[in-house]
Amino acid sequence: MPLLFSRQLNEHTILGAWSITERAEELLLALPTGISPDLMLEQAHPRRQKEWLASRVLVYSLLQQFTSDIPVLQRNTHGRPVFEQAPFHVSISHSPGLAAVIVSDKYEVGIDVELLSPKALRVANKFLSEDEKNYTCGEEGKTCLYWSAKETLYKMYSQRKLIFKENLLLQPDPETENLLLGRVQTDNFSKLYQVQHEIINEHVLTYCIDTSTNEL
Repeated sequence: MPLLFSRQLNEHTILGAWSITERAEELLLALPTGISPDLMLEQAHPRRQKEWLASRVLVYSLLQQFTSDIPVLQRNTHGRPVFEQAPFHVSISHSPGLAAVIVSDKYEVGIDVELLSPKALRVANKFLSEDEKNYTCGEEGKTCLYWSAKETLYKMYSQRKLIFKENLLLQPDPETENLLLGRVQTDNFSKLYQVQHEIINEHVLTYCIDTSTNEL
């Protein structure tokens, strides 16, 4: 099976990536016993079916690092994936060729993966602030990175109604490579996060672990 890697980020958190090369039927057989696809998945495009299945296979593969149980994965009212009656945090992202998952038994987590492409440039005005535009300078790689990092921040906040260019703000960390400082800012909430990033198989991967409970 094309598990690209699984990486222990700390004693409570594990990160994994999966190259989606199998047929849907193969991925379905790789799911744990008792875990079935959503009924709506049957109506989805075959590509989306493969992405969904690969990401769930990866979720349960990583979860084995923490438990032998097989809790059901559902979505809460904000659309965030949660385990039914199990104390684990999970975030999932996938593209046509890659699935990425982060799981923790202690911390809130967020993850996103985006194919490096000109698409982000075409919609940059919708999600970049003026300061962020000055940093990305219309470069495809930096713009994709900021798009992905804001998706990760959005998942960390885990609620709706955020304006990406106003409520999700990013800047490079001046002292650490492959690290962005991201702030979620609303009328009644403000919090600073550290967003790690790397390139894998022509995708930008961003992820975040919230090891604090402090709002600023």
